[in-house]
Amino acid sequence: MSQGVEPAVPPDKQTLRRQLRAQRRARAPERDRGADAAAIAATASALLDTYALLDKYSGQPCVAIYRSLPTEPPTEAVAEMLHARGLPVIVPEMRPDRELDWHELRADGTQGPGLGLEAIAAAQLILTPALAVDHAGTRLGQGGGSYDRALARRRPDAVLVAIVNDEEYAVWPLPCDAHDVRVHAVITPGTGLSPIPDPR
Repeated sequence: MSQGVEPAVPPDKQTLRRQLRAQRRARAPERDRGADAAAIAATASALLDTYALLDKYSGQPCVAIYRSLPTEPPTEAVAEMLHARGLPVIVPEMRPDRELDWHELRADGTQGPGLGLEAIAAAQLILTPALAVDHAGTRLGQGGGSYDRALARRRPDAVLVAIVNDEEYAVWPLPCDAHDVRVHAVITPGTGLSPIPDPR
């Protein structure tokens, strides 16, 4: 999806997903994944510092991230940054029923045993994948509903941040269903952090 004039008839979700996946595949060879990874990690680190997101919580803070696919904005450097700060990191693994089990991501890149569906409730910051996000915080996922169901189990004060490429932060509204979970901010490699105002 390229930024520009809002279409007269917005595409449906499935059409949008096909377009966005094709766009990612086409642009992947042109991207500098090392530079993107460093930029995303630096922004995530500044987010932790600037907003002191984890300072107000008692107990051991926890951050939920995801292990990026080759066409997704890279998250490996984010994991390294979090581990360097001594923060526990959890990542999802899809079960056969398409629910997300959560595992500790160790500093050496290995995963610990499954922690269960409810483990996401321990995360104060949740970095989520997305194909696109609009300026109201509507997140377009891969279509299976796994993340939306997982995010419904989050703690009420968790901060949700989607990571997308710059052109995937849409200037016009995305289709939104009742079960879609709104994100609070977006990180892109080029723009950095874009907070999304609460519509209320």
